[in-house]
Amino acid sequence: TTGPHLDNQALTMTTTMSLCRIASIASRVAGRNTNRGFSALVSAADEFPGIPATSPEPSKASKASVTTLSNGLTVVSEDAASTTTVSLTYPKAGSSNESVSEAGAALANKCLAFKSASGLSSALLLRNLEDDGAFSFASADRTSALVGFTAAPEKAMRLVPLLATTCDYAKWDVRDALAAANVEAEEAASNAQVVLTEQLFGAAYGAQSSMGRPFYTPGASLSSLQSFRSKAYGINGAVLAATGISDHAAFCTALEERLSEAPISASVDAAAPSAYLGGEARIHVASIASPQVALAFCGPTSSVMGAILKECLAIQGAASFCGDGLVGVYGSDVDSMSTMLTTKPTADVIKRATHLAKSKAMFGLEASGSASLASAMTAQVLETGSFDASGKAFDATTSKAVSAAYDAMLASGVTMASVGDLSSVPYHGTVATRFS
Repeated sequence: TTGPHLDNQALTMTTTMSLCRIASIASRVAGRNTNRGFSALVSAADEFPGIPATSPEPSKASKASVTTLSNGLTVVSEDAASTTTVSLTYPKAGSSNESVSEAGAALANKCLAFKSASGLSSALLLRNLEDDGAFSFASADRTSALVGFTAAPEKAMRLVPLLATTCDYAKWDVRDALAAANVEAEEAASNAQVVLTEQLFGAAYGAQSSMGRPFYTPGASLSSLQSFRSKAYGINGAVLAATGISDHAAFCTALEERLSEAPISASVDAAAPSAYLGGEARIHVASIASPQVALAFCGPTSSVMGAILKECLAIQGAASFCGDGLVGVYGSDVDSMSTMLTTKPTADVIKRATHLAKSKAMFGLEASGSASLASAMTAQVLETGSFDASGKAFDATTSKAVSAAYDAMLASGVTMASVGDLSSVPYHGTVATRFS
């Protein structure tokens, strides 16, 4: 028994000595590391390459530039955004530019965005976007349509040609686009607010006018898709907005080259603008106990003035709206809505409304990142030909001008649309007398 006991004791002593030796070495290494200082001869970036900058570039105000290329494309860009959103807006691709035989083509063509085109399959188009971390989007309405993406600035230029491709009309893509458009139209028909909006424009401009025909129309065909796209989805006359572009001139030069094969829209006589009529549309739905009613008027041509009028109505307690040439209110109580509309805003209300409209416009530039900024840039360029992010247009609007615009709005005649149980909703003729 003595032998094993001595062996265990020797093993314990050996293990203890080994642990002490390891601890001593670790202590000396730790001592050297804690005493080590940064070199006084080189910077931290030289000694440790790849570390983040300790003095980042200060923020700066956005500077916008606008250029029209030789192919007719208008390019607007700014240089302050940290991400790049590129949106290509086709101002003739809204439903108001459809002919009678092309009804529903604007909605269906929106559903064809990023489908097989220019010899590239849908999978390849989307794979290129996804591989570069880009988020794509597409939309359309009564007046225009757009396609775009948001990506890192260094990836944007490579992806721009994917926005202006020539559609291949692959039969499976057309089938899916038409099916998606029909689904959207069915969902819209079951939404009381969407139905109210469609009816409001029909009453305001006439149900068979370009602005009065509904946007959510099912039943488009391949031939209507092709004819509408050939005249509406051309690079000439379109507006490309891009954020986070440091060199506008170089960006435009690159666009000239990369979009050299982009489709050009066919020359078509411009449709006559829809005249504001001011009528009524009523859809009785007994199951909707609380009726949805909208009262609208012909709005000003200036989006700045329209935004101020909208805020004037909101301050007076109304649920107000402004867009596509109309300004108005919506709700269920026609009497209270009429009272709010006939109450002319005071100078104090106009001042508050102007500040609110300007603040919302400024905050709206960053509401959804650079995408909202690109949208605002496009809207201003289409309206004025330039872009200004300072809000000077709001500051230059006088109380007298707003008051005159409000009077002109009421004088244009009321449009009325209602959906729901209309047993207690007065007719247009009765409501119109309150604004005469």
